[in-house]
Amino acid sequence: MNPVELLGGAAALIVDWDGTVADNTAARHAALQAALAPHGFSVPADRYRELAGLPVRELIAQLAADAALPSPPVDEVIARSRAALLAGPPPDPIPCTLALLHAAHRRGLPLAVASSAAAVLVRHGIHQLGLQALLPVAVTLDDVPRGKPEPDAYLEAARRLDADPSQCLAVDDAADGITAALAAGMRTLTIRDGRLVPAHTPNPSGASRAAQS
Repeated sequence: MNPVELLGGAAALIVDWDGTVADNTAARHAALQAALAPHGFSVPADRYRELAGLPVRELIAQLAADAALPSPPVDEVIARSRAALLAGPPPDPIPCTLALLHAAHRRGLPLAVASSAAAVLVRHGIHQLGLQALLPVAVTLDDVPRGKPEPDAYLEAARRLDADPSQCLAVDDAADGITAALAAGMRTLTIRDGRLVPAHTPNPSGASRAAQS
C-alpha cells in the first residue's frame, strides 16, 4: 500500500521517534548496555527490543527485575547512556515512515512526534536528520505525566495539533507504543519487514513483557 492510501482520511499524523522515524535501536541498546555493564547487568538484544517502547526508568527497573539484581543508580546510568547517544553519529531515517511523513506534509496534514524518550534526545535526533520543518511539534516524556503504554503522549500531541484523536493516524514500532496509540483512539500503523501495516493489537513481544512484569 502506498503512503497516500495509508493516510486514508486522517486529519493529522502522529509518529513515535525511536525505531519509527529514527533507525536507532541498535545505538540505544549499545549505549544502555555500556552504561549498565559496570553494575553487572547484561541486556540481551531481544529483551531490549521487547522493552524499547517503555520510558527508560521503567525499562531499567524491568531489567533489574529480570536479573534479580538490585536497581542500579538510575540517574547515573541514564546520564551515561544519554551522553553516549548525544555524542554519537546521526541515525538513519526509516524509509517507510519518512515517505509517509512527506506524503502527509504534501497533503497539508499537521504532523507531530509522540515519544516516551527525553526531550533532549528527540529534539537532537530531529535536528540531526534535518526534520525540524517536517516535525515542528514533539511531545516527549518531559511533557506528560505518564509514558507509554499510557496514551498521554499521543493525546497531548493531538491536542497540540488541534486534532480529534479519533481522526489521527499514529505510527509506532513498539508494543507499548501501539497500546498507547490504540488507547488514545487512533488508527494505528506499525512497521513489519520495512513496511507500514495496520496494528490492531500490540506486537507479540508485548505479551512477553507483560508476562514477566
